[in-house]
Amino acid sequence: MPLETAERRPAEGYTAGMVKRPPLAVLTVLAGLYFALGSTGPAAAQVAPDTQRTIPPAENLPALGLNAAALRGGDRYSNCINTPVNEAACHLDTVVFDQPAGANGKTSQAAHRIDVSAFGPGLSLGNMGGWRVNKVDVEFLNVANRGISQAHSLFLYKHAAGDTMGSYNYVYSDGGSTALSDESIKGDALDMGETTGYFHGSIAATAGTGDTVPALKFVSGNDWTTDGAPLLDITQGKISGRIMGAGSSVAGITLGVMKVDNELPLSTAWGVCENEIPNNNLVQKIAPFTCNVRLRAGSFTAGGTVCVSGPNYPEQARITAASVASGDHQKITIEVRNPNSAGANIFQGGVCGQYISFDANLAVTGYRSSYYAFGAVDPHQLIYGYNFKGQVIADLPMASEAERFGVEGRNGYHLYPGCEVITNRSLKDDPVCEVNEVPWAVGDLVEAPHNVVVNTVGHFTDLTQNSPSNGSLSSVDLVEFHGMGAVGNNFIAHRTVNLNDYKIFDRFGGMLGAPEMHRVEGYFSTGFSFGDAPGALIRIYGNPDHSNDPMTLFALPGGEITWNPATSTLRVPRIEARNLGGSSASASAALRGRSDVIGGSPLALGSCATGVVSIPGATRSMVPVSAAETNGAPGFSAQGGFQVSAQVTAPDRVTVSVCAVIAGTPRPSQYIVALE
Repeated sequence: MPLETAERRPAEGYTAGMVKRPPLAVLTVLAGLYFALGSTGPAAAQVAPDTQRTIPPAENLPALGLNAAALRGGDRYSNCINTPVNEAACHLDTVVFDQPAGANGKTSQAAHRIDVSAFGPGLSLGNMGGWRVNKVDVEFLNVANRGISQAHSLFLYKHAAGDTMGSYNYVYSDGGSTALSDESIKGDALDMGETTGYFHGSIAATAGTGDTVPALKFVSGNDWTTDGAPLLDITQGKISGRIMGAGSSVAGITLGVMKVDNELPLSTAWGVCENEIPNNNLVQKIAPFTCNVRLRAGSFTAGGTVCVSGPNYPEQARITAASVASGDHQKITIEVRNPNSAGANIFQGGVCGQYISFDANLAVTGYRSSYYAFGAVDPHQLIYGYNFKGQVIADLPMASEAERFGVEGRNGYHLYPGCEVITNRSLKDDPVCEVNEVPWAVGDLVEAPHNVVVNTVGHFTDLTQNSPSNGSLSSVDLVEFHGMGAVGNNFIAHRTVNLNDYKIFDRFGGMLGAPEMHRVEGYFSTGFSFGDAPGALIRIYGNPDHSNDPMTLFALPGGEITWNPATSTLRVPRIEARNLGGSSASASAALRGRSDVIGGSPLALGSCATGVVSIPGATRSMVPVSAAETNGAPGFSAQGGFQVSAQVTAPDRVTVSVCAVIAGTPRPSQYIVALE
């Protein structure tokens, strides 16, 4: 749902851009009154005095009679004090509850409380007229620097029994969905992901080759650059060709090699730094470092730039000194920003400072890729890599890309000179670049594409439990629903919708691989467990292209099980069936037996009822298969849930165990056991 423009209008008496909020002192007094009125203890609420000032936006300072230089001089935002956890905080409320509140101790205690009521004429016309919108709180966090950004951070530590919730919301409505684009009643709604589009523009002014602060002119896309991503000079891209496949691997490095059909300018030097490059702790500022380099090709000369290719954080760096090479070793001094483990490959000359753009990716998705081109010691072998979570790797092309090496029409590439944006001086297109040798010129077309490695996660949970699970079944996710309206085919407990057109996927003639819907990793005793049998375990309505092509139901090690809707035929590579309770020849030939009745008595959580089956010839290397003779045994419901396992516990002896995962009474049954 779009942000309504009405929310952007400043309230009377406020300048646009200011945050409308009571002074901190007022909030503190109100909080103190709120806690004191509900408390019986003399120190039920202790509130730290107001020792900070609210900092309004810079553009409003003169109107408020404040001196911007004085307020923000020296260490910028210096009046934002350091909290006990060493954070620069412009608002700090410290509240301590050391006594229960209320006469009986049941009154809740809250550090902040806001009560909002809204009524009167409303508006709900959706896309044909908009909505009246009510909110408790609206916040904006605009960030243009690399690092971690979190709109809200909660640290909750409880050392006592009782419910503990990071967030507990009560959301109810009796309105209904009537307007165009209404999104119904949602307990939690999240619209997130990678930003759409990127900066396209031109050079407005520049000092020329190697300029680290070229002035940009916005043309289209997003009117900002991305800290940590490249700025490319498209006009100066002079190298292109086709990628014919993976080149010869290079021993001892994690970089990759692409075999190309065009001739590449060769690196004048290539060596491996045998020292660890330490963190200079200067935050995007350079510091000199001397490397003992083991040469692999050529030798280094002072002046210009080199490409440090990792193995952790690639960068372009100025080379200020180079000794005379002695055998296969040379000592060089470079000015670096980033730390790297020992073994960094360093290149000089050639394609150093260029970025690889796959033509097919740009054509299919509209997004330009920008992988590092580090060097070449063979005119048809391009050495490359990309940064993935602090490690430079090379496994291109990725399955999610349209580019395919050696496939005509999908293997084109271009090289563009560029630099990494190391600082954004504002929220607009005003970047500072790393050192570079880009021949910037006024009027050149430039782009600031996204970083090539993007990982999105809609919801993430990292759960830890050390004590045994109780009888209510601990779980990472729990969904409960009820009500006479939560029924029928229009109500779905879990729903995943891929809004991409199926025609973009390679199975249907497209250039991209389809994603997996759900992946389970790690071992589990049961893939799906149903207390009550569903109407259908799996229902497939048809192929996305409405064809009668065969469907793969199971892709298993060694073969697939498919279903042909045109002929109603189930096909398996090989099938072997055995009736464990029958007297067929195949059954009698198997090692099998029958247990006594197991079950019928209550079992506590985690306890088991067992039975022993005597099967001559049984050995510990055999895998037993068990089946209950009584239909529905041992049972699984909220009144009792059980798992059955069988194991050869001694020669000629199999033990069948019925164990409670929910306390209750298992349905009594004999169990048939077969061994193979």
